[in-house]
Amino acid sequence: METEKYDKNSNPSLGYYPEPGWEWQKPEPKTYLVEHDLAKYARAWILNLVEFVHWLPFVPTFILSFIIFQHSSNLHLLLGSDIQVFLVLLSPLVQTFGGLMGITMHEYEGWQVVFFQNPLDTDFKIKDCNNEWLREVAYKLLFFLQGAGLLAFSLGVFGINKITLAFAAISAIIAFIGPQNPKATFYVNEQPVFPLSVSMSIVFIVNAVVNFFAYFHLFDTALATANLPIVLAGIAPALLMLGGVIEGVIAESTFNQWWHFIAVIFLNLGMIVQIYFFGLLW
Repeated sequence: METEKYDKNSNPSLGYYPEPGWEWQKPEPKTYLVEHDLAKYARAWILNLVEFVHWLPFVPTFILSFIIFQHSSNLHLLLGSDIQVFLVLLSPLVQTFGGLMGITMHEYEGWQVVFFQNPLDTDFKIKDCNNEWLREVAYKLLFFLQGAGLLAFSLGVFGINKITLAFAAISAIIAFIGPQNPKATFYVNEQPVFPLSVSMSIVFIVNAVVNFFAYFHLFDTALATANLPIVLAGIAPALLMLGGVIEGVIAESTFNQWWHFIAVIFLNLGMIVQIYFFGLLW
């Protein structure tokens, strides 16, 4: 039985990126992209733009968190307690740092969205396609932290009581120990997308709905005072959701890197809108 399929003289520190490994150097388009006439979307300058907009959300996130910190006394009067202010401040940080799960996957893949192949049951080569098992792990951790960020915001807005604590505990338990199968995967453009467990999907969707109402609860009076339609309170979570859908459904089924770029633009816009709305509170 053959137990070793590796070159004993190989360099374990050798990376996937071209030498010497400057950040702007990206791997050549993967075999799948070349064979399906999609390599034109995976040029180095396009992939560098994709990478840039993935890191960009940290800027509005830190700005938003600092603004909340600056006006913590105003927000304390509005919400009712220091812990609620802290949870609202923590929410964008947790969500944005949760995005590092996706960034890690993209860095591994050379920032290319390509056909996904599971290395656990196939002859997988990173130069040909993307790692499906890595995507599943990234999705699990990404949605866990995104859900935690949504929950923090909801608790900060609605307060901590028996109902919200029970809701938080149930959400955390199911999300943390829930089974990884079955998956909520469905097909778009004949490609499997959304490799997230059904249990995690349910927890995330429920928390997203509660979070949506929390936005209206927090900003409705401020919007009315500014003579703006209350319906605008839903713009920020809608933009964040739209960005996630474009990246996870369209980009990961068409393998067009421009969709990958557009998706994160919406995520950035969602953070910028929050900065404006929080400014209306004081």
